[in-house]
Amino acid sequence: MGRAIRNPLARGFYTVPEAARLIRVGSTQKIYGWLKGYPGREIGPLLARDYMPIRDFQELSFLDLMEIRFVEHFREHGVKVTSLRLAAQRLRQEFDTEHPFALQQVIVVADKSDVMVVEDVLRASAEEVRDMKLRSLLTRNYVMYETIKRGLLPGVKFDARSRLASSWKPEPHQFPRIVVDPRIAYGKPAGPSRVPTGVLYDAWLAENENADAVAHWFDVPTPEIMEAVKFEKFLNQRPQAQAA
Repeated sequence: MGRAIRNPLARGFYTVPEAARLIRVGSTQKIYGWLKGYPGREIGPLLARDYMPIRDFQELSFLDLMEIRFVEHFREHGVKVTSLRLAAQRLRQEFDTEHPFALQQVIVVADKSDVMVVEDVLRASAEEVRDMKLRSLLTRNYVMYETIKRGLLPGVKFDARSRLASSWKPEPHQFPRIVVDPRIAYGKPAGPSRVPTGVLYDAWLAENENADAVAHWFDVPTPEIMEAVKFEKFLNQRPQAQAA
């Protein structure tokens, strides 16, 4: 399966702290572990990402970000990393993609048309590593569906051809106009003007919190400035760190 985004400049760029902030992960160490593995314990990376690290600098693409979001979601529900690692390996082969946890067939796990193979892979992975939590979620299919429908699906759009995630609204109910799209501002959150919310927020601070001044300089409506400010303040409210 081909990737949705072939142009490297349109894949999005995120540091680990930026990714943690966007998906509300309390500890960046969790993400580093999923990306690099744990060599001392002979545990390899969980994800196969788009950008190879340069020295210790880890940068993620938009699809990497979506996969980390998937992993974090299931970790919050008690699923073992070993289950997810095994499932990822099998799903890469089954769907011929490096990003199985960003696929529509995997995220929309309650869709019975394509997802039987996904459930089979997840169930086999849970059995192999004796992951009772994942097996329980799969057995109680309604619970699995509700878990994903409420936590992963809102705000995600998929490419019609590749069926990979193509854009994401981090808070579709509270901030419905702010989108993360790898083709816009290198994937930084942005509103209708396509100016990153972080840029507008920094300008608002520099202008002594004068939204009208920022609106004038960037030619962006004042309400959009305030929406960007509220969104950035929301992201600054970091969740409590949890174990990997």
